Amino acid sequence: MKVLHVIPAIARRYGGPTSTIRSLCSELARQPDIEIELATTDADGAGGRLRREEIPPDYAVHVFRRDASEKWKYSSGLGNWLRDNVCRFDLVHIHALWSYSSVAAARAAIRADVPFILRPAGMLSNYSLTHGAWKKRLSWHLVDRPVVARAAAFHATSSAETEEIRNVRSDATVHIIPNGVHEDAFSVEPPPNHAANGRKHSCRPFVLFLSRLHPKKGIVDLLLPAWAQVQTDAELAIAGGPDAHEPQYAQQVRNEVDRLGLAGRVKFLGEIPPSQRWELYDRAELFVLPSHSENFGVVVAEAMARGCPVIVTDQVQACEHVRAARAGRVVSADVHAIAFALDSMLGDARRRKAHGQSGRTYARTHFSWQGILTKVRAMYEAIVVAPACSAPLVAAGH
Repeated sequence: MKVLHVIPAIARRYGGPTSTIRSLCSELARQPDIEIELATTDADGAGGRLRREEIPPDYAVHVFRRDASEKWKYSSGLGNWLRDNVCRFDLVHIHALWSYSSVAAARAAIRADVPFILRPAGMLSNYSLTHGAWKKRLSWHLVDRPVVARAAAFHATSSAETEEIRNVRSDATVHIIPNGVHEDAFSVEPPPNHAANGRKHSCRPFVLFLSRLHPKKGIVDLLLPAWAQVQTDAELAIAGGPDAHEPQYAQQVRNEVDRLGLAGRVKFLGEIPPSQRWELYDRAELFVLPSHSENFGVVVAEAMARGCPVIVTDQVQACEHVRAARAGRVVSADVHAIAFALDSMLGDARRRKAHGQSGRTYARTHFSWQGILTKVRAMYEAIVVAPACSAPLVAAGH
């Protein structure tokens, strides 16, 4: 089976969707009966270009120059290549919406009569649809609606995203497949000098926020005001770089820290290399993600995999896993609710330990790539007709 993945960009600055597709394609490339290729642009921020060393080496990656627009990521080279090459594949797996690559891939697949799967990556959420609303309404009517209408199936990462998809296409076939967590999350040993519960006891514990600095993450309007109400003597560590689409927000976060008088209680760690994040999860007492909207949130799964208890809002779609695993607290997107959860969890080491252990056990079962690949293969096989067989090869139960 030959599968083409298409995504607007793979630079690490773009967060969860790009890191997930790297891992997904790497795992699929190890399968003896699946051939994977990836098509994308060289976008890396408003004026940046993807560095050669960031291109995954273990499968074919076709990178084309981004000609215009950070948000749209228009690339004539990508469009031309898709038009000429989609016919070589049995299936196209399109990641994201509101981008040139998604439209170009869908049009090429339709012309070549190749089925395609659409993974919206949260871009059909109410938050996404109402931000830049007039532009998205125009884009929807002109280019994006046919992409949604002609998709053979949809790849959702949660039951909440399934509802978002069916709000715009009621007859959609949706496969719910969560994001996976790199095996390192389970195999890398914690740093030395840790206590028995996995956390390091120091004179001042810290709570970790790890994500792109974007308004939807709720840092300025939720997390920092909540942190100002927390009574426990602890530090908030904010790890993550500016968002490429909202670069000014990083300064807004710093300004709010100063305005609230939190300079002595908040530390900025900047962008963290993937290999270093495990130690951060290990040393943190808690992980917090207070987003207004979050398509899954792979950092939540990573924290659970490392045994770090989590606090998330009910707008983080991975919250269904937090509840099922009893891996922490799910609260409303409210300053007082977040502050109360932070204080009560920081004050209860026994509860943190129980949440952390439960989350790690759950993550091993639900977020390991072995189980996720089984679901991805079933999704592919439900759509693709095996050329060597006289009858369609479909997944059991379909």
